[in-house]
Amino acid sequence: MIIIYLSNRYIRVLSGDAAGERISVHKVYHAVDTAGCILNGTVTDEEGFLEIIKGIWESNNLPRTGIGLVIDSSQFISRVVDVPLQKPAQTLEYLSREFADADRISDPLYGYFPMPGSAGHKAKMQTVYAAVVQREFIQAYLNLFGKLGITVSSVENGVGTMIRLLASLPQMKEATGIVQFVDDMILVNILLVNGKYEYSNRTRLFSDPGTPGFTEEAARAVGSIRQFASAQHITEGLESVYIAGFSREDAERYKTGSGQGGNLRIVELDGGTVMKETAAGGRFSDYALAAGGLVKTDARTNLMSQMSKGRGKQNSLSKSAKKWLLPVILGGVLAAAAAAAGIHTFFLSLKLAEVQEYNESAEVLEACERYDSLTHAIQSAGGLKQNLQELRAGILEYPLVDSTVNNVLSSCAAGLVTAEVSSYDASTGVITFNTSAANVDQIHQFATLLSQQQIFAAVDYSGYSQDSEGTWRVKVNCILAPRQGE
Repeated sequence: MIIIYLSNRYIRVLSGDAAGERISVHKVYHAVDTAGCILNGTVTDEEGFLEIIKGIWESNNLPRTGIGLVIDSSQFISRVVDVPLQKPAQTLEYLSREFADADRISDPLYGYFPMPGSAGHKAKMQTVYAAVVQREFIQAYLNLFGKLGITVSSVENGVGTMIRLLASLPQMKEATGIVQFVDDMILVNILLVNGKYEYSNRTRLFSDPGTPGFTEEAARAVGSIRQFASAQHITEGLESVYIAGFSREDAERYKTGSGQGGNLRIVELDGGTVMKETAAGGRFSDYALAAGGLVKTDARTNLMSQMSKGRGKQNSLSKSAKKWLLPVILGGVLAAAAAAAGIHTFFLSLKLAEVQEYNESAEVLEACERYDSLTHAIQSAGGLKQNLQELRAGILEYPLVDSTVNNVLSSCAAGLVTAEVSSYDASTGVITFNTSAANVDQIHQFATLLSQQQIFAAVDYSGYSQDSEGTWRVKVNCILAPRQGE
C-alpha cells in the first residue's frame, strides 16, 4: 500500500502494509516543496504541486491505484464522541447531528474509526474519533491526482492516523505522557493517559529548527498541555515527552534540558518490534507521521465512502425478474404494434393530402418564416443573458480588497501589534502585510484572531526576526476568501 502525507513543505510517501498489530514499512520517499505550493494542507499552486508528485511517482515507478491520502490541515474539524454501537451508515448519520454546530462546513463529508479499546464485546456504546471536512476540499485533491492517473482509495485526517499509530506501538502501551510530532512549522501535541488518547492540539512554530528557540517553543507547548491536564485532574506521568520529526541535533538539545525543557524526560518515539528502522532506510522518527496511514480502518467509515454515495441504485431489479420481464414486455409491444399499424396507415392516407395542401399554403409559409426569425432572436438574447450572469457571478466571487479588510485588520491588531499592508496579489487573492510587536505572544494572538475572520480563507506568517531595539517583526500572508454573490 502507498501512503502520501501532506501538510506543509515536507511531502512524505511510503510503501508498506499492516497486519494485526504489526506494521511493515518497506520504502520511504520524500520531497521538499521550496516554492510554497502547499500550505496547511491546502494546495496553493496546482501546477507546482503536480510537478512534485509527478517527480516522486515517475522516478520511483510507484503504483497508481489504491493510494491512501493523509492530510494534516485545519480544514478538518475533529472530536472524540460516544455513539451507539450500530451499523456504519447509521453512525455516519448520527455524526451529522454531532457536528451540527460546524456551520463553516458546507456539503460535509464525515468519517470515523473506533478508538482503540473503546468498546467491549457486549457494549452498547462505543467511543470514536470523528472528523468532518468539506466535500469540495477532498474533491480538489481527487481531481489533482486524477490528472496524473493516480487513484486515491482513502482519505484521512492526520491526527487520526497518529492516534492509531500510537495505539500500535509497544512503547506507548499503558503510557501516560505527551507526544509531539514536528512537521515543518507545525507542532502536533497529543496527551495520552494510560495509553489512551485524551486531547490534542496544533501549534505554529516560529523559531527555525537547529536553534535553542525551537526546543524552547516545544517545551512551552508541553506546558500548555500540562495546564489542560491539570484542569482535568491528570497530574501523574506528565514529565514524559515522546518526540518524532525532530532532527538528531534538536532531539539531543531537547533531551539535555535546553531552555524550558530542563524538567522534562525527553524520549524519541520508537517503532520497537512493530517497525524495523532498517526496512525503511531511516529513523522511525522521520516517517512516523505517515506510517499511521498504514493502520487499516473500515472502508465503510472512511471519508471516501461518501464520495460515491448513491451510485448503483439503478440496478434494483432482481436477476430473476429481469429474465422474464423483458420478453413479456417486448411481446406485448409487438402484438400491439401489429394491430395498430394497419389502422394507423389507413387514417394517415386520409390525412396526408389535407396536411400537404395546408403546409404549402402562402399563409403558413409566411408564418413559418416569421417564427424562425423570432426564434433566432430569442436564442441570441438568451445566450447574451447567460453570459452576463456568468460574468457577474465571476466578478462577485473574486476576492476584493476594500475597507472591510482594513477594518478587520485594525480590529485584530488593536492593542497587540502594528500592521501595515505591503502587497496584494489579485491573481491568487494573497494580501501581505508587515507586522511588529514587543513580544512573540502578541504576534501569535494577532495571527489567531486573523484566522478566525470569515474574510480570510488561510493565514500564514514567515520572516520572523528581532531588530536591535528588541521589536519582533513578521511577514503575514492572508488568502482572501471568495465573496458571496447576492
